[in-house]
Parts: sequence; structure tokens; C-alpha cells
Amino acid sequence: MWKLYSRNSKKKSKKPKKIRKYIPHIFVVAVCAFFIAFGVRGLLIMHREEGIASEEYEKLREIFTNTPELQEHESENIIDGDLSVDEEEADDELDSEAEKVAPLTLEELARINQDFIGWISVKNHIEYPVVRGADNDKYIHTTFSGGTNSAGAIFMDYRNSNGFNDQVTIIYGHRTRNRTMFSPLVNYLNSSFLQNNQIITITTRDGVKLTYRIFAAKMTDAWDDAYTIGFIDSTQASLVFPGTPPVDTNRFLLLSTCTPNPDRDERIIVYAVFVD
Repeated sequence: MWKLYSRNSKKKSKKPKKIRKYIPHIFVVAVCAFFIAFGVRGLLIMHREEGIASEEYEKLREIFTNTPELQEHESENIIDGDLSVDEEEADDELDSEAEKVAPLTLEELARINQDFIGWISVKNHIEYPVVRGADNDKYIHTTFSGGTNSAGAIFMDYRNSNGFNDQVTIIYGHRTRNRTMFSPLVNYLNSSFLQNNQIITITTRDGVKLTYRIFAAKMTDAWDDAYTIGFIDSTQASLVFPGTPPVDTNRFLLLSTCTPNPDRDERIIVYAVFVD
């Protein structure tokens, strides 16, 4: 009887030992599974939020016509570079209509968000309203319409003035996975793309149109001297900016976004100079 009890005791004692042996492995697998599930969930949420933000900004583009339809209509009226008397009258009417439409659309955007300061356009690549908050944190995760979203908004550095009159004006935007917002800026690291996509147009909240010409782009970090505002003139620019500005001026525009690399401090800066 003692031996039987003794054998049963040994058999029972072996099972916990085997289980305990694999507990560390089970724990590691469980932790890995948790983080994988958490990461996948985060990616799905980000993908969904970026989709929502894309829809929001697409609707805003419809509000801010400014107006491509009028421009297309204008080009259709031009035959061999000449305008008939009737076409000139039609052109004047279109100009008059454009003058009426643009302020209304700007006012509409300002009603949606009081931080609205202008609209930035890089043909076929970037079309967004620009905001300026009390700091540089708000619009990292807040869309133009005020929703909490990882896509955020295109925003001016809070140290800048609303009128784009500073020596260096900095505008930030996310690089999203669905290639919206400031994602196209990575293409400016390619010299051929830069040469063919140089013009930036900004329409201010007051309806003033500003034109900038892109002259350089580089990959850098968040501590680059270019992020300092108000110390640059055309001479110093050649020391701080890559490349040479195409015109002699002390008004520059910098577009900044993060890079596809995992380094959280890495940035892409696109440099432009005010031309008109």
C-alpha cells in the first residue's frame, strides 16, 4: 500500500514540473501575441482614421473651388491665343465671378475653423487648408474640422505670423500610409521630380495669392538650423539651406514631414523661395 501511494505521488509530482518547465515559453508567446495583436489593431485604427481624414479633406476641396471649373472654361475660350470680343467679355465675367467666389469659399473655411490661415496648393500633389494653433501639438492629431485623428492637419509653426510675412515660414504635415497629407514631399528628394514640380501657391485667408518656387529638399532631423525662424537673409540662406535660392530674397517657405524610416527624429524638408 505504501509503495502504491508512493508511485502515485511521484506520478502526480512530475506533471507540475513539466508544466512549470514551459511556463516561460508560454509567457513569451503570450506577450508576443499580445503585442502583435495590439500592433495590428493600431494599424487598422490608423488606416481607418486616415480614410476618414481623406474623405473630410476631399469635401473641403469641393468647398474651396477657387475655381478649376472657371480655369477650364477660360482655356476652352482661347483659340490660337486670340480672344474675340465676345470671348473677352466672357473672360471678364469669369474673372468677376472668380472674385466673388474666392472670398466666399475662404470665409466658409474660416467659419469651419477659426485657426484657418490659408490654402496650400502644389498642382496634382497637395491641396489642403492650412491652420495655425496656439502650439505645434494640437494639429498633430486634430483634423481641420476638429476631429481627433492620427492624420491631423496641415499646420503652420505657431511662432510664425498668420500673414506669411516672416523671413522663414514653416508648414508641417504628416506622412500618412495612404500617401495623403504631406506624403508627396518624399518625392522631392528626387531631382527630376523637383525640377518638374517647383511651384507652390498659397491663398491666404484674406484672399492674397502668394507664389513660391521650390529649389531644394533634403533629409535631416528635427534639430536642423532651418527650423529657426527669423534669422535668415539671402546670404545666410546659402549656409543653412541646401542649394542656391533662384532669386535674391529673404522670404522662404519650408514644408516639413517625417520620413518612411523608423527614426522618430528624422525629417524631410522642402525649401522654397517667395517669388510673387
